[in-house]
Amino acid sequence: MMAIALLAVCAVVLAVLLCRSIVLLRTTQRENYMKQAFLRNISNEIRTPLKAIGVLSQTVSKEDLYLSKNEKRNIADQLQYNAGLIGTLFDEMMLLSDNEAEGHHLKDESFSPNALCRRCLEASMYNLHHRQEVKLQFKREVSDEFFVKSDRHVVELILNKLIVNACRFTEEGSITVGCNTAEHPGMLSIYVCDTGVGIPEGRLPKVFAWFDSPAEGMDQAELDLSICQRLAEKLGGRMVIDARYDQRGTRVLLLLPQK
Repeated sequence: MMAIALLAVCAVVLAVLLCRSIVLLRTTQRENYMKQAFLRNISNEIRTPLKAIGVLSQTVSKEDLYLSKNEKRNIADQLQYNAGLIGTLFDEMMLLSDNEAEGHHLKDESFSPNALCRRCLEASMYNLHHRQEVKLQFKREVSDEFFVKSDRHVVELILNKLIVNACRFTEEGSITVGCNTAEHPGMLSIYVCDTGVGIPEGRLPKVFAWFDSPAEGMDQAELDLSICQRLAEKLGGRMVIDARYDQRGTRVLLLLPQK
């Protein structure tokens, strides 16, 4: 139980560090608009895991509480998951920083995209624990022995954001994650498709735009997608919406150069 308490403390420390790192964002007028929206987004996103960690910490601190091994493992998994969310927000801030000394330095490492997709899906199970009608699934289109070179951590950040967005707007049906090399020659296509409400046609041209003014009314989902686009560009790739997707919902792709 000491390890669980320690994990909760580490998560709170990460949250404090994240908030203090806000000063690393640009200070030009255009970026100040983005900073305001980003701060609102961070504030909203950080409350959920912090609240969960607080509730779980109170639960395990009760002296008369008996927990089975499975219950202890479940609580530990939830604490780790929520602490990971806070760590992800901190990493995101560093990646968008213009301070080269403090920012995240991209790494070129070899990894299995199939393994990464499965890992991200597993991490997102808690987003849907209250929605049994939604099924998370992986579609295998390339061999598990197929590897690519890129910054695995940044790819994981992007994919996690896409899955979280899909979970946010999907009340029933499924969310499918997969990757292939045939759809866009010379590129690895990692995709997330859902059976949610979809993106209004009028918003499609702007979903990845890095907006100039708060008056443009970018919501959290669009802000997340614009952040994904910026991170993808750092990897030499880009984000696209599959306009040919003829089923209910949305299909979003992260395209990365094959190395």
